[in-house]
Amino acid sequence: MDRKGFTMEKGNIDDIWTLQKVGTPFPPNVAKAPGETNKYVALWYKHGKPVMGRAWNDSGVVKGILPTVDMCSGKLDRFAKFQLICMFVLDDKIYSGADVGGSIQLLILDHIEKSKSFHYDWVNFKKAQSLTIEGKYEMVRCEYSASMYWPEHGLLGCVNTEKLVAHFVDNEMQIKTTKKLEHLLVLCKIAGSRDATEKEKEKGSTGSASKLLTVVNDWEDFNWGSAWPSNKNVMSIPKNIPSAGIDQFVALWYRHGKPIMGRAWQSNGRIEASFVDAKREFTGATVGSLQLLISLPPTTVGYDYVWMTYTQAIDYRDKDYVPVHLSYICPAIVPVDGKFFLGQVNMKTECATVALNGSVTQLDGGPVKSIMVLCRKEMAETMLI
Repeated sequence: MDRKGFTMEKGNIDDIWTLQKVGTPFPPNVAKAPGETNKYVALWYKHGKPVMGRAWNDSGVVKGILPTVDMCSGKLDRFAKFQLICMFVLDDKIYSGADVGGSIQLLILDHIEKSKSFHYDWVNFKKAQSLTIEGKYEMVRCEYSASMYWPEHGLLGCVNTEKLVAHFVDNEMQIKTTKKLEHLLVLCKIAGSRDATEKEKEKGSTGSASKLLTVVNDWEDFNWGSAWPSNKNVMSIPKNIPSAGIDQFVALWYRHGKPIMGRAWQSNGRIEASFVDAKREFTGATVGSLQLLISLPPTTVGYDYVWMTYTQAIDYRDKDYVPVHLSYICPAIVPVDGKFFLGQVNMKTECATVALNGSVTQLDGGPVKSIMVLCRKEMAETMLI
């Protein structure tokens, strides 16, 4: 379809918001901030007024921060798995307690966007304002509250589209407010399918072939015990590695705000996983929500995944590859009694860990040098033609 005459049908397309209890596992396909693995778009109502904010996954359950027009935030105690502790600021006053009511709403992304007349994307606020007037874009908002991301600080919060002021909560639980919105990103519904939009961008590119933009790693949300995503190409360890006799796949989990890399595998067609934190294994139902790394076609995204020794991986400066990492934590293949299991390595402390049947194996210093680490290697431009 020619997008020149294609506009959003305002009011005819509804977003899918799911009511989610704080302290329960995440549902799949929740909207995230761009390039982030653990900052999700959230919606909450206070006295009937909608407020956009941030939710995150900790120990496999939902936690949330929700800035109001002034700012309000909800937070779970880091040391009590299901205890709900909330903090809010309204008119410069802090409130605490279960004011959030125990539930928030999360924006669900329907993966069958190809059949839809729109798709979601994060857009520069100034551009979103302009194209909303033209009818091509529509901000995802409730009344005057819209979800906004501040790339410079990595913060997800909300913007009041009437007063043109945005509110965020930083890592120190301090309020950050700004009226300089030009370079901030807002979540929009965009007319046309994502494929059609990408093709239009390609047509506008100069030259016979254009270098593809390298996108971020594709981590997708799943729940422990749910059906294995057989339709997804989940990243696994190399087939020539002598493992435990089962296929092992790269997995990500969060505990107390820290990213933890581990392994997932199929158990009777269901997702099972193992992670290590504080010299303890977390597996089974205690995992709750987790993320799996999806390997996309290299010619589509412009990069491929490769396994390298730790010594090679850490020497990535001025190279065409970089370790797959979050806060120095990388997926790693760790030896245990002659077999190899997916665990993690901390590239700052040179410490690798993995668990098997409740027993944790830890390598430090020299033995870490030879373990295999997952890296992302850029594709040569000629291979993308």
